[in-house]
Amino acid sequence: MCFREMTAKTVPLLLFQQSPSFAMATSSPPSTPDTSSEEWPLAPTTTSGGARNGDDLCAIYVHAGAGYHSPQNQRAHLEACNDAAKVAMALLKSGASAVDAVEMAVRLMEDREITNAGFGSNLTIDGKVECDATIVDYLGRSGAVGACPNVKNPISAARAVLEYQKERLSLRRTPPNLLVGIGAAEFAYDRGVSLVKDDYLISQPARARWLRWKHKLDLLRQKEQEDSGHFGDVESSEDDEDVRARVESLRMDAAESTPPKSATTAEASSSGKATSESTQLAECSCLKADARLDPLSKGPSSRLNVTPSSGLAVLNNPGERQINETGNEPVDDITDTVGAIAVDSRGHIAAGSSSGGIGLKSRGRIGPAALVNIGTAVIPADPGDPDQVSVATVTSGTGEHIITTSAAAICANRIYRIGESATNEPVMEEEILKRVIERDFMEHPGVKSSHCEASIGVLAVKRTSDGIYFWFCHNSDSFAVAAMNSRDTKPVCVMSRRSRHGSTAQGGRAFIYPQ
Repeated sequence: MCFREMTAKTVPLLLFQQSPSFAMATSSPPSTPDTSSEEWPLAPTTTSGGARNGDDLCAIYVHAGAGYHSPQNQRAHLEACNDAAKVAMALLKSGASAVDAVEMAVRLMEDREITNAGFGSNLTIDGKVECDATIVDYLGRSGAVGACPNVKNPISAARAVLEYQKERLSLRRTPPNLLVGIGAAEFAYDRGVSLVKDDYLISQPARARWLRWKHKLDLLRQKEQEDSGHFGDVESSEDDEDVRARVESLRMDAAESTPPKSATTAEASSSGKATSESTQLAECSCLKADARLDPLSKGPSSRLNVTPSSGLAVLNNPGERQINETGNEPVDDITDTVGAIAVDSRGHIAAGSSSGGIGLKSRGRIGPAALVNIGTAVIPADPGDPDQVSVATVTSGTGEHIITTSAAAICANRIYRIGESATNEPVMEEEILKRVIERDFMEHPGVKSSHCEASIGVLAVKRTSDGIYFWFCHNSDSFAVAAMNSRDTKPVCVMSRRSRHGSTAQGGRAFIYPQ
């Protein structure tokens, strides 16, 4: 099998009322639908008395960022999702908690050079790596770090903050749930998280990008000074020729050390990024347009579907949107968070996010990945609720706009209170995400007045006494996601792509507990 990208087409999303389970929905406009299926045997779990027992059932959902994923690098992004989901599921099956699984999934993505988190993150204006991360447990307790330097895995630093909240401090002190800057790094070190030198976190492609962007910024500043008639020193540490030479040198080094965009997994392993046999393409389910997947319950097969919204001008080809300076290959433009949501065998839910932030950001800039209810949100189950409903959401996209709109909290609250809306009309979960993006996000006054283009991707998971339900929605060019439950033999990975500028693409998957 192979990974395949999907682009949106006009097919109504399979409603939950029509079928108790639906497969991962993605977008694609093939002329002849593919109806091949993958058999996933499902053995119902029952107690000795025949009653349902879903206590051993668990699930993991991950994303590798919303933005633009070039077709050449699509394989690498989906392999990162595949590995993260597979290792996290192994932990969950061994009895680990949802928080353990989330931390491990995000750690693995932080270690992948292709993602903008941990190693390989975008650099600040002065060429440093500062990362944000948050992790939230099933009780809604959170730990977060922002603008954290010298930490290889920011999600582990956030986990250290979370665990510290469980301790009783002397003098009735309140433990923190968010630490920033050098204070976050020092706290993490004191709690057993190892620190590394700045250069250890900087990949060659990230350095090359920074030099290229910095050079452009210096030229713009110089032009502005000339136009204004005010001449002065441009903030450049190197001559233009030196910058060009270093950019070209690093570009050549990156081409040699980074796996080709069409490389096999074995070739990728030789690039210095450790990959396992689990990243072989045959190990990951390939979602095809309209492919029939065996349902996760005993009902009939469900189809892959997508609901595109009405948009602006049609984009001829999403791949034409991001072209590098030389006019050659499209390039990646993923500038924000990776994330994960897990449900463990005890029914507990947890979520986490991690990000290197936007390129050339100011030192000390905090993004949504460090902010609870902005980039990551969990609504705990009410002890008195017979359905034991809990919800988790993670977001990715243009960070400042996500902060302005409190996107994660809005999505989580709307899904938790299903049936409620601003107009008090009944609405399904998949429609909720679409409405939040189109109305609460894109129509927000702070977003509409911004000079920057707004985009967002949302992952949402609801756990009830009946099953685990997963949805995603995005208006970014693409969104790399993966899902796996304890009855799956391999993760289900997909690169979802919207059909046109201004539209959204969405999908989801349900895991119904056996009766």
